[in-house]
Amino acid sequence: MRLFHHPRISTTAILVLLASTTVTLTGCGQDTGTDGAENTTVENVQVTLPPSIKASHPYRCEDNSVVTIDFLSDDVTIYLRSEGTISQLKAPVPGEAFTDGKHTVAGDGAAIELTRPGKKPQTCKM
Repeated sequence: MRLFHHPRISTTAILVLLASTTVTLTGCGQDTGTDGAENTTVENVQVTLPPSIKASHPYRCEDNSVVTIDFLSDDVTIYLRSEGTISQLKAPVPGEAFTDGKHTVAGDGAAIELTRPGKKPQTCKM
């Protein structure tokens, strides 16, 4: 019994076609120029992680508003959460006031001096 029966195509022609296709596809996807050595090197790269949160404190201000400040481990960055917005403030060096051009926070202990846009400077306490 013949698997393929067509009056114009012989079984021999089908076998030759299948064999040549197999030989042709055998070489596909092989790159003979490299052995993968360029992918095995490991570079010793210094990775700097972002600063972590060192402390987080809520403060109540003189106008009865509440702000939360996240103090980061680099000692020159804080996140100020006030009225639903988060602002990143930076200090030029540790110990100086943090600012982003709009807000200013001086101090980092139980009481801070906070200046916000459109409001007078006020003291806020933990």
